[in-house]
Amino acid sequence: MVDFLYNKIAKPILFKIDPEVAHGMIFSGLKISSKLDIIKKLISYIYSNSSEPVLVNGIKFKNCLGFAAGFDKNAEIYDVIESFGFGFMEIGSVTLNPQQGNPKPRIFRIVDEYGIVNHMGLNNCGAIKVRKNIDKKGKPSITMGINIAKDNKCDFINAHKNISECFKILKDVGDFFVINISCPNVNSYAGNLSDYVHKIINSLREIDSEEPLFIKISPDIADNEVFDITLLCERYNCGIVATNTTKRRDIIKRRDFDKIEGGLSGKPLKNLSVNKLQKIRDTSKKVPIISSGGIFDSMDVSERKNLGADLFEIYTSFIYEGPSVVKKILNQGALKKS
Repeated sequence: MVDFLYNKIAKPILFKIDPEVAHGMIFSGLKISSKLDIIKKLISYIYSNSSEPVLVNGIKFKNCLGFAAGFDKNAEIYDVIESFGFGFMEIGSVTLNPQQGNPKPRIFRIVDEYGIVNHMGLNNCGAIKVRKNIDKKGKPSITMGINIAKDNKCDFINAHKNISECFKILKDVGDFFVINISCPNVNSYAGNLSDYVHKIINSLREIDSEEPLFIKISPDIADNEVFDITLLCERYNCGIVATNTTKRRDIIKRRDFDKIEGGLSGKPLKNLSVNKLQKIRDTSKKVPIISSGGIFDSMDVSERKNLGADLFEIYTSFIYEGPSVVKKILNQGALKKS
């Protein structure tokens, strides 16, 4: 019944509306729901699953499937999101100072290929406001990661300082932190990427040597960069989120998207994400990996689990398949703790 309501009624209506407007409508509805315990309990009942907890990098996760960053940028509705059955989630990306993001329109659907191009540009209300939101709501019952990035106007030379200040504000309210060095909608780093990452990790470790950290990488970086960053993460006991969205357009059939800026997510990203997962695991057997990008069903998760991923994140499949995708993935026996 829930699948029918989403796929036959809600989705056709929402997909006729501008994607960012549709997102805003859904977000507003969930924000209202966050104030009503009876609604949250009903959602939890509908989307309950048979998943089991997992332990990764010293952190206990309710289950292996998480909600990727980008939906709840400002920590406003995470108490509702956990009701859909996720084992963990990321909020953000959060920057030190508020960011307007890029001009609209900045989200585009590729419906026939189950893809989305977003050119958001890290729009968020800034670390201080996000901290206030979390302090007001309290931490969720599931594991919560905080995805942080540098301010758009901050140069790369001072990025480690900018990110560190953001981290200081939020470090007491997150269970783990994801450092987003791979947003396709801001200027890319032109120098040695591993040196840049090293500088950031070192700066954060000086603040807190034990806080669980993950580095979120782009699917577009070279294999030698994956190799160097993986070894760096192993050295500093960090994990990797693989991957963010891609700037590539040769992996989709639609040529009218060639000149549309932004990061491509969804099914077209699958092979790129899997490739980076393999490169990371071939380099290190120790580095914790959160696999993200093109995950739509339990077979996708099983494939990546067999390749060495520890945890998994979805976003675009949640939009295309509806909230029940979480339950469908987690109820498959192959994903249960052995």
